Amino acid sequence: MTAREPTKTFLNSRTFIAFDTETTGMWAAANRVVEIGAVKFQPGRDEYETFQSLINPERPIPEDVIEIHGITDEMVAGQETVRPVLERFIDFCGKDSILIAHNAPFDISFISCELDRTGLTFGDNLIIDTVDIARRFFPQLPSYSLLSLSKQFDIVEFQNHRALSDALMVWKLFLRIKEKFPPVANLREFKKLLTTYTMSQWKVEQRELPEEYLPLKQAIDNNLPVEIVYAGVGKAAQARVIRPIEVHCLGAIFYINAFCEKAKAERTFRLDRIESFRLLTDQ
Repeated sequence: MTAREPTKTFLNSRTFIAFDTETTGMWAAANRVVEIGAVKFQPGRDEYETFQSLINPERPIPEDVIEIHGITDEMVAGQETVRPVLERFIDFCGKDSILIAHNAPFDISFISCELDRTGLTFGDNLIIDTVDIARRFFPQLPSYSLLSLSKQFDIVEFQNHRALSDALMVWKLFLRIKEKFPPVANLREFKKLLTTYTMSQWKVEQRELPEEYLPLKQAIDNNLPVEIVYAGVGKAAQARVIRPIEVHCLGAIFYINAFCEKAKAERTFRLDRIESFRLLTDQ
């Protein structure tokens, strides 16, 4: 048996799921998933299955995000909300498959947040990252974006940033890069070779608001408008009216997700950049 045969035998016996998400923004705690796409395959076999579903995020999709993936409010208006889509995605993946994503922590964080909101659980499936894999086995490349790597390996020349088409790119990229793997005879050796994740590793951090911001909790609980004076990055402080929705914490920084009357859309604000605030009462 050659050195590569154990690797080939192990990989060919495993089911892999290449997956991707499209979202309403970049931060999982304050945004939502609008599309999931996935490809189920076994290396060495031509057959594969696909999963694709748009999701109604129950909130407007920002214009700058629509420019990236092209998914509009009209496209998701009649679609299922996230829970039934997640239930079908969990069933599609099964318990023993190995998941693959490009920049996996991003997609893991969004799926995990949606699982947390819906009360669903995913399981302990291993998840690997094609960014990590490409960096390990091709360390001198100028870029590790999905499109750049896909061009490097003659997969595609264009990316439309939709979940299923990106998942197909991840699938084909993995098949190209796995040829560089050293001998791997079992799952234990596979886990030693690559960085692995699970969905359960990412959780929204729950912390109490500092005392001086406790009136914002009252605004959230009672759907009250709040006038804030807010200083954005590189911008002078401006007054605006928001309706707080939820508060999240990332490290030591608190963020508030709110509907902004000025933008007519949901926005995320850092609490330490709110110079002052006062609760308003509806007239």
